Amino acid sequence: MGNLVLPRWLVSTLAFVSGLVLPFSFAPTEWWVAALGSLVVLYALLQSATPKQALWLGWLFGLGYFGIGVHWVYFSLHLFGAAIAPLAALLTLLFVLVMTVFPSLTAYIWVRAKRQNTPLANAFLFAALWVLAELLRGKIMNGFPWILIGYSQTSGPLAHLAPVVGVYGLSFFVVLSACAAVAFVSGSTRLRVGSFVVIVVPILLSVATKNVDFSQADGEALNIRMVQANIPQEMKFSQGRLESSLRNYTSMTQQPGIENIDLVVWPETAIPTYFDQVETVMSSFVSSMDAQGVDVLSGGFQRVGDDVYNAVKQLGGAQAVYQKRHLVPFGEYMPLRFILDFASKFIVIPMADLAAGSGPHVPIDIQGVNVGISICYEDVYGEEMRALLPDSQLLINVSNDAWFGDSAAPHQHEQKARMRALEFARPLVRVTNTGVSSAIDFRGQVVGRIFHNTAGIMDVQVQPRSGLTPYARTGNWPVFFISMVIVLVALLKRKIFSS
Repeated sequence: MGNLVLPRWLVSTLAFVSGLVLPFSFAPTEWWVAALGSLVVLYALLQSATPKQALWLGWLFGLGYFGIGVHWVYFSLHLFGAAIAPLAALLTLLFVLVMTVFPSLTAYIWVRAKRQNTPLANAFLFAALWVLAELLRGKIMNGFPWILIGYSQTSGPLAHLAPVVGVYGLSFFVVLSACAAVAFVSGSTRLRVGSFVVIVVPILLSVATKNVDFSQADGEALNIRMVQANIPQEMKFSQGRLESSLRNYTSMTQQPGIENIDLVVWPETAIPTYFDQVETVMSSFVSSMDAQGVDVLSGGFQRVGDDVYNAVKQLGGAQAVYQKRHLVPFGEYMPLRFILDFASKFIVIPMADLAAGSGPHVPIDIQGVNVGISICYEDVYGEEMRALLPDSQLLINVSNDAWFGDSAAPHQHEQKARMRALEFARPLVRVTNTGVSSAIDFRGQVVGRIFHNTAGIMDVQVQPRSGLTPYARTGNWPVFFISMVIVLVALLKRKIFSS
């Protein structure tokens, strides 16, 4: 395959199209094989590329990958941020172009460093570079670890390795398998055997861990009512709608069967104002829930002095509060304000200058069960959610995915929650304003769902669990260390042979 000569226009087209295909490996389609296929094409095209050509091919791949994968940024800015269409399109394009830097540099560095290596060594090198780029993407500018390659395996053959290696480890194995497939097709018999082993071993390891319980049932099950009111985003923060919104949530909460419920969960900003502004209005409802022994968790805003927090509050009982720590750029704060402050004049986002919570990230005690809370985007960061372990027996995420419009993003967000449940072997309940709301078991399987753009409630019984997975113990350090060693050895080897 390395000797195959194709016209430049066809090579460029294949690189771009293969990037376009990759997002279909994520929710809602979840065609996990698309991730392998797209990476096989890219890696095959890079075999005979010069560094300059590799930079171009990686950029084209990234343009397709992120152009489709994060197109929902446009809806967030235009439909709900009130940015005029041209500005929203420009900002979305700029965002996509920034994202293309990662696959472009990965391809460039690989071509520069691959000399003097065997085909299998180069496969490991490309996988290591790809994962380091993903790790970097998850850190720079507050991080954007969206549609990582590893998420393609949430329902794929490598899913059961998530509690051991995490989503970045899955990314490493997917990319490595794709590269080994290229080596298998173009290599000698010996190379084919080695490539086959590289592809098959992770699958066998996943099968071996399928029935391993990394956590254990702990205590009595909780009966949880999930409430999704499906209030349109453009109406959510309307002052005139506040009373009707609260009426919607309280009436849905008190539907038949509430006498059997231990905990009710409302989504992020279900109370679209400050908690202290609605205490009087909601006092009778809260007293009624307390009298029935029902806890209610709701998203809203907490004022502490001059600071405002996106928060989740236990409305009755101990009135515990969790303040969101990882804020969304542009949505909850303005990054590089001294440069981008002009953009705030054209984008109108309610409560867009929030403070970040601080201090130990501890779970909330709900009827004797330690519940780890995250808000919206926070469940995308597995490394940060490790702070909730081992104490948390149950994970709850509240979100307002209405910002994404009718795009793939709400489904992609649910997929990330499924990965967190897998990584930590904990049940995870996520409740959103307009969907998708879902109850996820400790193996990452959805056991109940309220669909997108649907109003409704869902009652689920959730079994708390305890114990630590290998990933919960180590985080991303093993995959980072292994990837760094692979890259450093390749660079050192290249330097020795070129001197």
